[in-house]
Amino acid sequence: MILHAQAKHGKPGLPWLVFLHGFSGDCHEWQEVGEAFADYSRLYVDLPGHGGSAAISVDGFDDVTGLLRKTLVSYNILNFWLVDTRLVDGWR
Repeated sequence: MILHAQAKHGKPGLPWLVFLHGFSGDCHEWQEVGEAFADYSRLYVDLPGHGGSAAISVDGFDDVTGLLRKTLVSYNILNFWLVDTRLVDGWR
């Protein structure tokens, strides 16, 4: 299982920008900001319980990071910058 996300492709060779919304948000929360970085490929993620990932439930932060890792791999995203609202300070 992977998280719902929307991908926008930029110039090859640059790291991806992976956007994670805040509490009660969804993948659209960062899109206005992200589009200012159109040279970069961008992934706007719906975290569990939100937007297109509303039906996905987790037991804790480790489950969220596991799903996020699987989602990134499914898009072949290996080089990225994580953009968030400090909700995910425990990313490992």
